[in-house]
Amino acid sequence: MFNNLHQLKSLSLTYNVISSIEPRVFDESANLSSLSHIDLSSNVLTELEPWPLIRAQHRSMSVALQHNFIRKFTNALHWRYDCHSTRVYETFLDLRDNGIKHITDAINGWNIEGRLPTLIIISVIIIIF
Repeated sequence: MFNNLHQLKSLSLTYNVISSIEPRVFDESANLSSLSHIDLSSNVLTELEPWPLIRAQHRSMSVALQHNFIRKFTNALHWRYDCHSTRVYETFLDLRDNGIKHITDAINGWNIEGRLPTLIIISVIIIIF
């Protein structure tokens, strides 16, 4: 959909009634090498694949997902993250005003292994609920 837009730095898709994001829309094969901010706030998303963290393995990222209906963290890509060995750049993931009950929903759904304090301190990932 957004393939080969090498100069694209920021993408805002707010208020578009988007109900799902295909797992590979923002992956490396899309060649979005400059994209560092994605705003999908105020849509109708109900679940989330780990693509924000996958992108953060290659660059700093800011992903706005507030004001959706996210309650489920899925992993169709079978991605695994080990807090002790995989580097993640500074990432800001805003999940405010969704239906998320506990941060462990994301940890378990996305196969994140290791201790959460390690994830936050070493990788500098900020997740806001």
